[in-house]
Amino acid sequence: MKEYRTKDIVVHWQPDRCSHSAICLKQLPQVFDLEKKPWVNVEAASPEEIIRTIDNCPSGALKYSLPAGSAVDSGLGHGPGSKDHQVASSTVNIKVIRNGPLVIDGGFQLSDTDGSVSQQAGKTSLCRCGLSEKRPFCDGTHHRQGWKVDS
Repeated sequence: MKEYRTKDIVVHWQPDRCSHSAICLKQLPQVFDLEKKPWVNVEAASPEEIIRTIDNCPSGALKYSLPAGSAVDSGLGHGPGSKDHQVASSTVNIKVIRNGPLVIDGGFQLSDTDGSVSQQAGKTSLCRCGLSEKRPFCDGTHHRQGWKVDS
């Protein structure tokens, strides 16, 4: 996991979970820019804008936390993109993305073939095309390969 921080927000990025939906790039390009190093510039927007964008991350690869002494309203720091977000409902929501992954959100447990738990609860994107190099997780290969669902 990589971290990008200011005194008011910490952005956590798990590259192996990213489904490359590009929502962050589209919603906040001044913060999330693949052409720059580092690709996350947490000083380029307000923490509140960053929180709103990360709350929309479909894979859960981007998370945020508020460090001690943060000036951000702590009520904003508990959305779906929060590193400490707890899913209150026992309902699991599974959304099929057209020509893309399955986005799973809610209380679930994903076990590997050997029975070890690889992820519990939260939000993640699972591969539907079979082309991902990070199966069972989506890595965006479907988009790069032009995979489409037969309709």
